[in-house]
Amino acid sequence: MKFETFVKKVESHLGVKVEEGYNGKYWFQYGNSVGSFRKEEQWDKPGHFVARGFHSRHEDDHTDLMTDYFAGSYYDNGTQLLHSFKAPEPKFPVGTLVRGKQNKRAIRQGYAGKTGLVTKAGGYMSIDWLGEEKPRYAMTYPERDIELVSAA
Repeated sequence: MKFETFVKKVESHLGVKVEEGYNGKYWFQYGNSVGSFRKEEQWDKPGHFVARGFHSRHEDDHTDLMTDYFAGSYYDNGTQLLHSFKAPEPKFPVGTLVRGKQNKRAIRQGYAGKTGLVTKAGGYMSIDWLGEEKPRYAMTYPERDIELVSAA
């Protein structure tokens, strides 16, 4: 991701200021957590900078090289880092009438075409299917396998 684009994304998504550290490292603090990344020049495009090495840790947790303790977590891309600080809004809020899509996973697991109400929202949500008893164990379904009934 381009460096300037990622800095704007951090500031707009989290509402915090990105600070410059040392050796091309940049950081920001959101609540009790600290996020950091590096500014590196693309090897094939001189003058073009990208953000890499996305990392988060708790503000009181520091790496200790004497004991091989590395604080925090690394992420593959900037969006994953931002979502670790502030999760995106759920696609379907609680009380929404939804239906299982007709895709491989939904067909295999048996909820394709079923209609139900969302009882717990998020990336993996709980749904009470209409006309069925609630299972003894908590079932969750991924957002990407569910569609809004009125939009379908």
